[in-house]
Amino acid sequence: MTASLLALAMAYVFLLFLVLLAIFRSEIGPGLKLMLASLCLGFYLWHYNSLHDYLGWPAANGIPENFELISSIVVEPNLKSDDAGAVYLWIRDLDGEQPVPRSFRLPYQKLLHQQVDDTMRRQQQGERFVGKPRAGGSANTTEIEFESIQRDIKSLKSSAEQEGG
Repeated sequence: MTASLLALAMAYVFLLFLVLLAIFRSEIGPGLKLMLASLCLGFYLWHYNSLHDYLGWPAANGIPENFELISSIVVEPNLKSDDAGAVYLWIRDLDGEQPVPRSFRLPYQKLLHQQVDDTMRRQQQGERFVGKPRAGGSANTTEIEFESIQRDIKSLKSSAEQEGG
């Protein structure tokens, strides 16, 4: 954890400590004290879980409508360890304000696995790809359409040299 995130977490813990101290030192009823303490605990857990987004953990939802695929990793399901598997995409939101890449975690699906593998194989040959979630996908499936946008400069140069010479 970076120092700034640790400082943020510690500041939040300190503020929660002060709020809980004020609650238990006050003369409000025990039911209200319990409710406020539970609310403080809930806010702390929510805060702790939201720190994962800042630490670079893959987002589990909210894949952009228009993105450039940078890389991917597929983890196949493992019945022995009860792991459902996942498809991790490292993408850059083309409609977003920041051009910084972000990691996303999609549930494992065999069709998505094949599609991503094929796209990555073609990407290693010099193509670049943009993608978008496919319209009409059901709630428990993630379908993505990939489209090639550019060939590698080397292949463009060799094509131009063949045409010219």
